[in-house]
Amino acid sequence: MKNTILTLIASIIILGIASFLFTFDKLSQKNPSIASQYEGQNPERLPSSQDTFLTASLNPNFIPIRDWSIEEPQVEAKAAGVFDMNGEKFLYTKNINEKMPIASLTKIMTAIIALDNLSLDEIITVSKRAVMTEGENGRLVVGEKLSVEDLLYIMLIESSNDAAVALSGQVDNFVDLMNEKSQELGLLNTQFSEPTGIDKLNYSTVSDLIKLFKYSYDIPLVWQIFGIKEIEIHSQNKKFVHQLENTNQLLGELSQMVGGKTGFTDEAGGCLLVIVKLSNDSDRNLIIAVLGAENREMEVKKLIEWAEKAYIW
Repeated sequence: MKNTILTLIASIIILGIASFLFTFDKLSQKNPSIASQYEGQNPERLPSSQDTFLTASLNPNFIPIRDWSIEEPQVEAKAAGVFDMNGEKFLYTKNINEKMPIASLTKIMTAIIALDNLSLDEIITVSKRAVMTEGENGRLVVGEKLSVEDLLYIMLIESSNDAAVALSGQVDNFVDLMNEKSQELGLLNTQFSEPTGIDKLNYSTVSDLIKLFKYSYDIPLVWQIFGIKEIEIHSQNKKFVHQLENTNQLLGELSQMVGGKTGFTDEAGGCLLVIVKLSNDSDRNLIIAVLGAENREMEVKKLIEWAEKAYIW
């Protein structure tokens, strides 16, 4: 009799647990907030890829799920971040709120302000001031005439300081507009002092730069340019030819690469901000940022590889 009672009690407990799990799965599908309460739990709750795969299968609202059997990447850059654009969350962070010089990543904002204030077909005569700007990329010639669109290509593909100054010279209070746009976008730890990135007083954070990159992603021309490896640009009279090669060396090397922007100064070190697609899910985009790197390309490749292994997609 005693054994029968114990068996009955055990059966009731098992049925109760099974019923709870079934009900939770149904409710979490109807109300994702229930599932989200369990996101970010102690790593010990998800110890292996087998367990996380099971959880993801039961409820896709958890995806991506961290596979804690994969260790954190060894990132040498001073600051870095991996951001899932679809899930709107960081997958990896290192000093993402630390203010740092950003070198030519500045030109992302320069392009945005130029597009806000100039017509693409407007013709600009390159000034001596623009040509005398520090840096050789772009190789503009005093007096040559180029359209705003041409100068955007030269600035974003070859990171030409000359082109950045030529564009900014057409708009009054250009730098003020850059800083006003920063405030509008909620980039509270970002400041610009000039349009090229030469000045170390141009600073931002990984967190702010990712917000800026997300905003730029909705500007088709910018991302058309970011995805071009090589192109030839002619002056209006066809006298001058500019053979452009993208400073983003990972473009064309990595199949996941959508595009991005590079930066380098002695103060900033190597900087790289890119958007990549997952190898196993081409509809999912990640923003990867590194600041203050000795080898920016290696750091980005390391973070891409880690993100694809360390999460269940």
